[in-house]
Amino acid sequence: MYDTSGSHSVCYAAPTDADLAQRLIWLKDEIARDEARRKPSHIAEEWRALRSAKLGQPLTTEEAYAWFGTFLGLFPPFALFGRIASAFFGHTHGRLATEDAALFWLLLFLSMNAVCCLVGRKFGAHLGRTIGDVRARSWPVFIIVSLLEGIAWGGITGGAGGAIGFGIGAFFGAACAIPVALAAFPVFAALHRMLSHDGMIEQRQLWPLALGVPVVVAALILGAAI
Repeated sequence: MYDTSGSHSVCYAAPTDADLAQRLIWLKDEIARDEARRKPSHIAEEWRALRSAKLGQPLTTEEAYAWFGTFLGLFPPFALFGRIASAFFGHTHGRLATEDAALFWLLLFLSMNAVCCLVGRKFGAHLGRTIGDVRARSWPVFIIVSLLEGIAWGGITGGAGGAIGFGIGAFFGAACAIPVALAAFPVFAALHRMLSHDGMIEQRQLWPLALGVPVVVAALILGAAI
């Protein structure tokens, strides 16, 4: 804007509006402060968006432990029930192994397996959510915590699945699940800690862990190694 009024015969720039300039400075400062406040809460989202463009959708610690709990509640119990059914019906032959009995035990084992899978997923997600930063603790403390998590997961999941078997089965379910969880949880937790970044892990790295560890445990059960 130019001032051509008065006795001036040439154009002169009008004085800067000081109030407007101060308001612009204040607005810029507020925007900068707001972005600084929002930045920590968006780190995971920004990392997710950046990595997903190349390597697929990364998963949080809660999601990773949820999938691990799902597969750990699916495959080892299935292998254990398979061994029990094989031993029971293999020795009873036609005397007790009637079609009705076989159907009853099949439905019972499938129900217990489904409960273990669902509860294992929910409680696994809870444990992953409470872990927080996987690198916040030293390695010895982290391993001890993972063992305690395994005991808790095995007791809750095995107890819930075993409770389907006439209630008293909850004690046997927990007794069978806790050793499995004690063997599997530290392995998964350690590998997840090494491969995750900022609380996120790539899908292509998670599936071999979340699926592989329970499958190996199930294979050991079927092979009578444990």
